[in-house]
Amino acid sequence: MVKGIYLSAYGMIPRINQQNAIANNLANMSTQGFKKTDIFLRELITADNALDHALGADRSQVAEDPRINYTQGTFEVTGNDFDLALNGPGFLRVRDTAGNILYTRNGRFYLDNNGFMVNNEGMYLLNDRLNLINIQGGEVIIYGNGNILVDGEDAATIGLADFAPADYVNLQAIGKQQFLKPAAVNEIRPSVATVFMQGHLEDSNVDSIKSMVDMIETFRMFELGQKSIQIQDQSLQRVVNEVGIVR
Repeated sequence: MVKGIYLSAYGMIPRINQQNAIANNLANMSTQGFKKTDIFLRELITADNALDHALGADRSQVAEDPRINYTQGTFEVTGNDFDLALNGPGFLRVRDTAGNILYTRNGRFYLDNNGFMVNNEGMYLLNDRLNLINIQGGEVIIYGNGNILVDGEDAATIGLADFAPADYVNLQAIGKQQFLKPAAVNEIRPSVATVFMQGHLEDSNVDSIKSMVDMIETFRMFELGQKSIQIQDQSLQRVVNEVGIVR
């Protein structure tokens, strides 16, 4: 019976992790370029658990490591010449003040005082040769292939990066909708089908309705575990206080 209490409590832990992930997703549903976090449940299939199952014992579930869901979000029209969205797979490259190259789908940029394209964190947008992009002129047109024309003249080509599908799970989310590539992960040739969209931003890929339903379901599963502990605790109390009495 005591083992049953521990199993019920152990099964409640992943529900807490799920709730935290869902709450974070909902908090960022209006954040441009945000990619939601998914947590899946898996059964612990080991020799001990297989033996427990054969004997009729319950097996617990634990949460896997959080996984970033990189599905594309919808697009918002801003009309800002320096706002960019990617229609298709891939990432924009930005460089921080320490020289680190980061990857993002958040394409909100503006020109700093020196004419460089930077984001809200002051990170520089990089071209296809990993150099900074400097805009000097008036009319700016960004084509679907990333080419930038300033007053009718070629100025730069925005860089596009991508990774093998199996390597997406290895990217490290560092906040502000930016990702860091581990040294063991290499870029691949990006898809030619990806289109740069000037004057657009990619919205979060969080489905608010589905997330709310998932949150309610997770909470109810947590409550079931809680009630299971209460019932077992009451039964254990009766065993100690009543069955154990010598008459």
